[in-house]
Amino acid sequence: MAKGNRISIGVAAAADTTDADAYVAQSMAQIGADFVIMPLVAAAMDEQAVRQTVERGYFATGELAVRSATNAYCVVGSLAHVDWTGSSGDVALVAMAMEYAGYTGLRGVVAPTINECDPRKDVEYARMLLEHMGLAVARVRIGKDAPDAWSRWNAIRHACNHDARLQLVLEIGAAPDAAVEIGQWRAEPVQIVQIATSMFTKNRAGYPVLTRAHQSAMLEWMDLGVALAVGSDDGETAMVSDCIKYLRHLAAQREAQTGADDAASAEYYDVLQTPLQPLADHLDAETYEVFEQDAAKYDAYEDAMHRAIRDLSSSHNGRQLVLTVAGAGRGPLVARALQAARRCDADVKVYAVEKNPSAMVELQRKNAELWGGCVTLVHADMRRATAVPERADILVSELLGSLGDNELSPECLAAAIPLLLAPGGVCIPRKYTAYIAPLSSTALFNRVRSAATYNEPARLETPFVVNIHAANVLADAQPLWSFEHISTASEKGQRSACRAFDIRSPSLLHGLAGYFDAELYGGVELSICPATHTPAMHSWFPMFFPLMSPLTVHAGDSLAVHMWRRVSDSKVWYEWALRVEGCRGCVSAVHNLNAHQHWIDK
Repeated sequence: MAKGNRISIGVAAAADTTDADAYVAQSMAQIGADFVIMPLVAAAMDEQAVRQTVERGYFATGELAVRSATNAYCVVGSLAHVDWTGSSGDVALVAMAMEYAGYTGLRGVVAPTINECDPRKDVEYARMLLEHMGLAVARVRIGKDAPDAWSRWNAIRHACNHDARLQLVLEIGAAPDAAVEIGQWRAEPVQIVQIATSMFTKNRAGYPVLTRAHQSAMLEWMDLGVALAVGSDDGETAMVSDCIKYLRHLAAQREAQTGADDAASAEYYDVLQTPLQPLADHLDAETYEVFEQDAAKYDAYEDAMHRAIRDLSSSHNGRQLVLTVAGAGRGPLVARALQAARRCDADVKVYAVEKNPSAMVELQRKNAELWGGCVTLVHADMRRATAVPERADILVSELLGSLGDNELSPECLAAAIPLLLAPGGVCIPRKYTAYIAPLSSTALFNRVRSAATYNEPARLETPFVVNIHAANVLADAQPLWSFEHISTASEKGQRSACRAFDIRSPSLLHGLAGYFDAELYGGVELSICPATHTPAMHSWFPMFFPLMSPLTVHAGDSLAVHMWRRVSDSKVWYEWALRVEGCRGCVSAVHNLNAHQHWIDK
C-alpha cells in the first residue's frame, strides 16, 4: 500500500463510528490520512438484528457506517468488530457486506479478527475468505495477549491452500513498554499494520513519540512497503493526528538516509532472476555494465592482486611476473591488475583471456586507448587456452556465483589451472565456500508458484537469484562445502552435505537461501553471507531454492537440510530435500532429481 516510494499512513476509526462520509472528510483534511479503515456495518448489531437483516436481504441505512460511494477510493471497510461464530447468519451477513463493499468500490474489507473467533471455526473462516477473495483481508492481532496468533493465521492460510491473493492486517495492541518483534511476520503478506495511540508516549514538549524499539519496528515495516494505520479507542482526533505526523517524520528521516545504492538495490527486492549460464551463453553489454559498477568487489580484487604481486616480487628476485586474467570480460580486472602493479612498482606482464567475441572488441579498444597496448589479448575459452605462450605466476578470475560454485568456477579452473598457472603460482580466488539457511517468504513462494504453469512446472524446482527482502531467515547460515585452488591439482566438482538447523520461531518454511564467501588472497575476503556481508558490494544477490510444498516448523525444531552438487560430462545441477526431525511425515520431496528441471551447461 506504499504510494510509490512514499509510505501510506492512515487512520483506523473506532468501532462505534457511524458516519463514514464525515469521518473520512475530517481525516483527510485535518489529520492528513492517506486512507481510513472504517467500520462497514454498525457495531451495535446483536444476534437478533443480524437475523432480521439477513431475512430482509439488504441493509437498512442505520445499520451501515459506510452509506455511499463517496471517497470509496480511500476507504478500507472493516468487519473486525463483528462477532464471527461461523453460523449461517454470520456467513450471510458477511456475504451481504462484501457485496455492498464491492458495489461501493471500497479498496478492501477487513474480515473479523482471527484471534477473537472460535478456533474450531477456522475452516469456516477460511472458506469465508476464499469465497470473497480479492476483496476480503484477514486480520490478526499480535502481542502479549495473543500468543497463538501466528498458529491461527497459519492454519487458515493452509485451509486457503496458500492462495496468493491472501492479505493480512496486523493489529499491534502493545503498550509503550511492550516488546514488538516483527519476527516471522516479515515473511507474511502483511498489507497494513494497525497501531494504537496507547503505544506512544509523550516527550517533554507534549508530543507523541515511540520508544527506540518501536521506532525500529515501524521503520522495518516501512522498509517492507507496509501501510500504517493509527487508531484510538477514545476517538481523540488530536492525538491521532500528532501520531501520524510523527510517523511521517520517521518516514522522511528514513528516505533521507536511503543512499543511491540502496535505492537501486530496492528495485530488485524479491524479484526472481534466472541464474546466469556463463559457459553456455555470452553475456551482453548491459550485464557487464551492472557488474562493473561494483567498486567494492573490484577494490577487494585489486587489494588481493597487490598483495600477491608484492609477495611474489620479493621471492622472485625482481624478475618480471606474469599475471593472467581468465575470463576478462570487458576488462575491469585487467585495469585493476595494472593499477596493482603500479602500486607495487613491479614489472608485470598481463594476459587477458576471453571467449566472448563481442567483449574482445571492447578489450581491443581499451588496450589501445587506455592501457598503451601493454596487455596481450587471447580470444579463447580458458579451459582450452593453449595459445597463451607462458604460464602465469598469478591467475585471476571472477567466476563466482551467488552460491560460489554455481557459475562453474570449479570446473573452469580445474581445466584452466594446468594450462595457465605455473607450479607454485597463486590463484585468485584461492578458496570459496557455499552456505545455506532455511527461509520463510510468502512473497517468494507466490512468485515462484505464479511463474509455474501447467505446461511449464519447472520453476518450482529451479533455484533463482533473488535480492531477498520480505522474508525471515529461520536459523543462521551454515557452510555446505568449499573449493580450494591453492595448487595445480584438480578438484572433483561433486559434493553433498547434510546440515542440521535449530529453528528459532514458528514459521512456514518456503525454501532455502544460499550464500557464499571467498578468500581472494592474503586475508582479502568477499562475502554475501548476512553476518559477514562485504559492505557496499552488490554484484551478487543470494540464491533461493524453493520448496514445491511448504513445511510448517516450530520453535526448537531440528531441521535437516540435504544438498547435493551433481556433475556429469555435460552439466552441473543441484538437488535438495528437507526433513523435520522427530516429525513423522514432515519431509519434502527430493527436488530437481537428476537435473530433471534445472541444470547449468558446462
